Order: sequence, then C-alpha cells, then structure tokens
Amino acid sequence: MMKKGCVILLLSGKSLKHDFVRFASATMVSQLVFSLYSMVDGLMVSIGVNEYAMSAVNLAIPFTNALFSVAVLFAVGSSTLIAIYLAQQKRQEADTLFSQNFVTLLVIGALATALVLLFLEPFARLLGADEVTLDYVKQYLLGIAPFSVCYLVSYNLEVLVKTDGYPRYALFTVIAGCLTNCVLDYVAIFLLDMGVFGAAVATGISQLVTCLSYFAHFFSRKCTFRLRRFRLDPRLYARVIPVGLADGVTELCTGLMIFLFNRTALRCIGTDGVVTYTVIAYVTTIIINLMVGVSQGAQPLVSYHYGKGEHRACETLLRYALTTVCILAPVLFAGLFLFAPQLVRAYLSHAGDALVEYSVGAFRRYSVSYLILGFNVVAGGYLTAVERPVPALCISVGRGLALQSAVLLALAALFGGDALWNTPIISEALCLALSLLFLRRCRRAALPEAREGRRAED
Repeated sequence: MMKKGCVILLLSGKSLKHDFVRFASATMVSQLVFSLYSMVDGLMVSIGVNEYAMSAVNLAIPFTNALFSVAVLFAVGSSTLIAIYLAQQKRQEADTLFSQNFVTLLVIGALATALVLLFLEPFARLLGADEVTLDYVKQYLLGIAPFSVCYLVSYNLEVLVKTDGYPRYALFTVIAGCLTNCVLDYVAIFLLDMGVFGAAVATGISQLVTCLSYFAHFFSRKCTFRLRRFRLDPRLYARVIPVGLADGVTELCTGLMIFLFNRTALRCIGTDGVVTYTVIAYVTTIIINLMVGVSQGAQPLVSYHYGKGEHRACETLLRYALTTVCILAPVLFAGLFLFAPQLVRAYLSHAGDALVEYSVGAFRRYSVSYLILGFNVVAGGYLTAVERPVPALCISVGRGLALQSAVLLALAALFGGDALWNTPIISEALCLALSLLFLRRCRRAALPEAREGRRAED
C-alpha cells in the first residue's frame, strides 16, 4: 500500500480543472513575488543611490540567473521524476532522488561562492562592468555570492514542496521571503547607507529565510518524501538532467540575453539604450515568470497523469494552460501599454523627459512580444512534463537565446538603433512555429499509446 498522502496530497480529488487552478494560481503568484526580488533591488538602488548603481544590479543579474538555471534544472528534473515515482508507488526511489539532489546542490553552491569571491574583479568585468560601474558590480557580487547555496536550495525546495502537494505553503514562504527582502532593502539602503552591497545582502538573507521555512516542511512528518542516507548514483542524472534541461536553459538564456542585449544596446544606442533596456528587462522578467508559473503549475499534474498512462488528462491540462496564457497575455499587454509612462517614470525618476519618452516608446514596441511568449513557454513546459526533452530544449533555446540572439545581431547589423526593440517580436513568432510543430508531433505519438492503454484496460 502506498503511504497515505503520496497521491492524495498531490491531487484534490475534486476535478482536473480544480487541481490545475490550485497549482497554477499558487505557482503564478509565487513566481510573481519571486521576480520582485530583483525589481525591488533595482528600484530602491535607483532611488537610494543612482542610476549607475541600478545598471550595476542589472549587469549582475546574469550571475543570479545562472544560479537559478541550475536550481531550475535540478528542481524540474527531480520533481518530474518524483511525481512519476509517486504515481508508480516507488517511494524509496523518490526519497533517494530527493536526498542526492539536495546534497548535489549544496556542493554546487559552495563552489560557486568560492569561485566568485576568489575572482571577484575578473568576474565583474566579464559581466560587462566598466570603470563607472565596476565598484558597484563588485559590491553587489560580494554581498550576494555567500548566499549562492540559498539561491540554489530555496527554489529547488519550493518546486518540491508543490510536488508534495503543498502549493500554498510554497506561496506563503515566497511571500514571506519577498517581504523580508523589501524591509531589509529599505533598512540597508536608506537607514544604514550600505548602498549596493546592502541591497545584495538583504536579498541573500531573504533567500536564507525561505530555505529555513522549507526545511521546516521537509523535516516534518507531513512530508511525503524525506532525506535519507543514500549511495551516490550518477545514473539518476541521466534522467533528471535531460528532463530539467529545457527549463534550466530557459532561465540561463534569460541571463545570457540580458548580457548580450546590454552589450548591443551600448554599442548601437549608447548609455541611454542600456538604461532603457534595464527597465524593460525588469518588466519582462515578471511577464516571463508569470507564464512560467502557468507552465510549472501544470507540470507536476501532467507528469503524474503521464506516469499513469492517462494521456487524455495530459492533453486536457495542456488545454487549460494554453487557455490561461491566451487570456492573461492580452490583459497584461494592454495594461502595460497603457501605463508605460508611469512605469518608466518610477524607475527613471531623475532622468530627463527625452530619455523617459524614448524609453516609453521602446518599451511599448518590445511589449508586443508578450502576446506570444506565453504559448512558447507552456509548450516547452508540457513537452518537459511528458519526457520529450529534445523538442522542449529546442523551444527553450530557440526562444530564449538562439533565435533571439540571431535576430538581435541581424537587426543591429542591418538597421541598428531603434530596430533592436523589435527583436523579441520576431524571435517569439519564429519560435511559435516550432512550438506548434512539436506539439503536433507529440500528440500524434501519444495517440497509439493511448489506444494501447485502453485495450489493456479492456
């Protein structure tokens, strides 16, 4: 007999739609709150220090994105397989994977901290710091690097808490962490005058708070799977890494594109282009995280039903996710287009009217891509959940880096200047064609499997 809670905690027993709404809504809100970490840092640093310090925070974002990409890779991969193990009543395998995954992240986090602290200035310059922003970037890295383990573990445990059937617990923990970050940011920047370093430490401490909260869950009796002694089995990652690679690459590509866009904007437009893109990058992070919330909210449910061979339920969950983004995307686009001046002015409160006006126009043009990107994110997440890692990776790399960087460099070479802001519109449209093709192939491949399953039941 499966221990009570393995499946009961995952599913409500009411309806598939109810389970999707419960998981997706909690994940979307937690992703929204999660994305506020960098936005709060940027906004408070802009107000409390200056615009160069805000740009420094943006230059350091690829580092935290790299940490999150590793966390997402292991979180999505392990949670997908754990959900499948639970559906197949293999609790010991789930415990072993959870334990090995946890220790691996501790080791990776410790190595990341050591490398950044040992090579602080070269790393800051690698991120794009110049003589104006170098000290600010070094201060931010010096404050955030010691908490690398917390970045890796907190997000990993957040996903696993939801897989364990407690999405609200994860949501409340993320909210508590964000509130902690906001309060500590204010104290560090405005009361203690710690500047960029204080903002980084505040963010790191908030990550530590979320880790401690998740530990309380996983060391409690209500947790379905738990830490146990294990013998290292590298073969587990032969499944974990391919399954989580698409989502991990999506997060990594976000950081790489911020890095590449910063360099290209500086070359084609100048410093004002970098400032404009900093504002756009903050807002785009929220939009992407909301769409990822829809995708990751559905993923454990899709994986569970996929593990049971219930292909019709998987397709229903895909339809729910796509419907959600098709409603959400136009609403977000309309709101952002309408309130773009107020949003830009909040970040560029000390800037001149010409820069604000230019940034509003660039942001409105860039935001058209928000109408498309949700479909691509959901398609990649669904293919991950049903163990189609290759097409999922193609979508993630395509929309996140390959297509977008190719379009960016082509527009910069052919037209330069303002044409850069059309980059995501073209790249997301190209990726949409790939998503439709892969989903169609996946559905065709699943039809024979579904027929075999019905025959076996008969």
